[in-house]
Amino acid sequence: MFRIFHYLDAVCKEQSFSRAAQRLYISQPALSITIKNFENEIGVQLFDRSNFPIQLTDVGVVYMEGVQRILAIEHELEVYIDDITELKSGKLILGAAHLFASHLIPRFIAQFSEKYPQLEIQLKEADMTTLQNLLLKGEVDIIVESAEFDDTIFNVVPLFEEQILLAVPLSDPINLSLRSCRLSLQDVLSNQHIGDSVPCVSFGAFSKRPFLILEKGHDMRSRLLQACRENGFEPQICMVINQLMTAYNMVEQQLAAAFVSDTVVKLCGKRENIAFYKIPQPVRNINLVYRKNRYATKAMQEFILFVTEACTLGLDSLLHNHK
Repeated sequence: MFRIFHYLDAVCKEQSFSRAAQRLYISQPALSITIKNFENEIGVQLFDRSNFPIQLTDVGVVYMEGVQRILAIEHELEVYIDDITELKSGKLILGAAHLFASHLIPRFIAQFSEKYPQLEIQLKEADMTTLQNLLLKGEVDIIVESAEFDDTIFNVVPLFEEQILLAVPLSDPINLSLRSCRLSLQDVLSNQHIGDSVPCVSFGAFSKRPFLILEKGHDMRSRLLQACRENGFEPQICMVINQLMTAYNMVEQQLAAAFVSDTVVKLCGKRENIAFYKIPQPVRNINLVYRKNRYATKAMQEFILFVTEACTLGLDSLLHNHK
């Protein structure tokens, strides 16, 4: 019976018998006949074949919810058996936003794979909302994220702190009047932005300046809007960006100012034509996040232990030790 459930799941996700058949490595006629016979057996039609792409019927929606629960249980049984093999087989699925997926997670994967070379590791790159949904569905095991999570649903393991900075095009004349609190790239790389030696910028000075802002749901968007409103103005938005690293690159191209993190600065290499400024309440945590009330595989446990130990001394030590 589990085989037919996988067939139904493939057609549901692909919304096409032909694409599902390719994914399952069987012929399209064989798949269609098998599912039609199953529908006749249970006495209901699960798929509306009159539409393209194929849609679930009303009863099909309810039935597939049950199928997904059964497949989730099957998956948990499979990963439990994988543990018995002492990680000589099995799979670990990680998720992260673009910055961490491009520049940080590969460092972890390379080191972890040396220890467990036969473990299959996959990496899914997505925004925070999508990653959270993937965790809830069990399609991702662990994610690396900076957002806040409901601790009744998720386990959150802090890795390191990062500092939020205001990045401003170096060509902007406002930098001349803010020399006392301006930071260079080298200042950030050497952590001069941490501590009290350099004052925070007076954010109201940027009330007439254009800003790049991230899309809804991003923590950086909320921080920028809050900082502007606390200083009595609404930001002049010149562009909405999906990724933090993209916003950082846009600042380098002298387009507008944006909130960035010192993690971006340290991971993305030299950007000499940007001025940086400290802002009030600049700290946020980067976390490992996984779902509660699910079986934590040995691969998950070992990866969490490995990463937390690697991050014990902070991001600077991590970058130095894993280059």
